[in-house]
Amino acid sequence: MEKNLRDRIFTVVIGIPAVLALIFFIPQLNYIGFSLLVIAVGAIGSIEMSRLLFGRTVALAYIAPVITVVQYLQGVLGFNQQIPDLVFILLILFAFTIEIKAGEADDFKQSLDRSARNALLVLYPGYFLSFIMRLLALEGINNYAIMMYLILAFGNDVFAYIWGRLFGKNNKGVLKVSPKKSVAGYVGSFITTIALAFGSYALFKEHLPHISVAFRILLGAGISITANVGDLIESVFKRSAGVKDSGNIFPGRGGALDSLDSEIASAPVFFIIFSMIMEAV
Repeated sequence: MEKNLRDRIFTVVIGIPAVLALIFFIPQLNYIGFSLLVIAVGAIGSIEMSRLLFGRTVALAYIAPVITVVQYLQGVLGFNQQIPDLVFILLILFAFTIEIKAGEADDFKQSLDRSARNALLVLYPGYFLSFIMRLLALEGINNYAIMMYLILAFGNDVFAYIWGRLFGKNNKGVLKVSPKKSVAGYVGSFITTIALAFGSYALFKEHLPHISVAFRILLGAGISITANVGDLIESVFKRSAGVKDSGNIFPGRGGALDSLDSEIASAPVFFIIFSMIMEAV
C-alpha cells in the first residue's frame, strides 16, 4: 500500500471517531468541542490561504477568523443576530482600508489586486465556516442533523474517489485544473450523495424534523455540487500559487484547506437548506 494512501486511511480512522466523540459527548454550549475544532480549522485555514494569496502570512490572516468566533459567541450568548454580519462587513472594509497606506509603496498600482486578495482572505475560509456555527445554534438542531451534514459532505468526497477509480479511467481530464478527476466521479458522487440524503434521513428519522422528498433531493444535490466546486476552487488557488498543497497539518492529505475544502464550501448551503426545512415544519 502506498505511503500516501496509508496516511490518508490513518487520518480518517483517527479523525472521524474524534469528531463524532466531540459531537455526541460534548453537546454543551453549542457543541463547544466541535466548535473549537471549527475555529481552529478557520485559524489554520486563514494562515494557509494567506500564504497562497501573498506567499507569506500577513497580519490580516490572524484577524479574519474572528468572524467564526463572533458567530459562535452569538449562538451561545444570544446577543443580536446582526452583530456577526456587522463584524463581517467591518472586516471587509478593514481589508480595503489597508491599502490607503500600504498602497503608497507602489503608488497604488497594485492596490486593486491586493484589496481583492485581502477581501478573499476575509471571506474564505472564515466566513464560510461561520455557517457551521450558525447551524450549531439553529433552534432544534441536534447531533443527528450535524451527522447528516458530515455524512453528505464527506460521503461526496469518498464516493467521488470510488466512482472515479472504478469507472473514470477513460473520462478523466475534462477540467484542466484537476486532470485526475473524472466525469464518472462527479456524476457518481452526485447520485450517491442524494442517495445518502435519503439513507441518512431514514436512519435518523426519529431524531430529525420531517424532511420532504424534494428537500432530501435538494440537500444531496446542493451538498454534492458545492462540495465538488469547493474542491476545484482549492485546486485553482493552489495552481495559481504554484504549490501542491496548502499545508501539511494532516498526514497524507496536506493542509486544512486541502482536506476540508469540500466541507467548507458546502457548509453555507447545508445551513440555508436546513433552515428552510426547519421553517417548513
